Amino acid sequence: MKSVVICTMVCLVMLASPAMSHDSHRTHMVSVHDVSCRWDNVNFDLEDGTIVLEHEGRDIETVEITEDYELYVNGDKIELNEHQQELVAEFYESVMDIIDYAKALGWEGARIGAEGAKLGLQAVGGLFKVVFTSYDTDDFERDIEREAEKIEAKAEKLEKKAERIEVMAEDLADLAQEMDEEIPQLDELGWF
Repeated sequence: MKSVVICTMVCLVMLASPAMSHDSHRTHMVSVHDVSCRWDNVNFDLEDGTIVLEHEGRDIETVEITEDYELYVNGDKIELNEHQQELVAEFYESVMDIIDYAKALGWEGARIGAEGAKLGLQAVGGLFKVVFTSYDTDDFERDIEREAEKIEAKAEKLEKKAERIEVMAEDLADLAQEMDEEIPQLDELGWF
């Protein structure tokens, strides 16, 4: 079960890539950009808004959760009681929340990286300024350090925000464990 959650988290962080669509509506974000990864005999896919977990053991077993919070195990729709349905819905929404949060962090990280690249270009320009004007190396160092400190402060804030993903992952692991305990078809798999 921990392997499933770890794989899920790795894949979700991959979604934070700045290559992602600017579309903030979950359905479009997920359906336009599928993602998959493999971890400990479990493949995680996000296909057209459906979470798909596939375990490759003696037989291939699958768990799917749709946007409508329907649960399928090995292609069979599982009838859920009210509590089980709430768990499945919470799991789905938690995964989507992690995707949204990771995507936002990815964009913020990309902006900070761009500021760092810009600082590098400013440094090159500053060297020319030192050589050809009265601007001296002390001025150059002071200005570069000042800008670098601003970028570093932004990066530290981003790092603190990223720690939230760890908490979200722990909550998702707890939720997956509860689903495994409450939904017999998941428990029977022995890997969810």
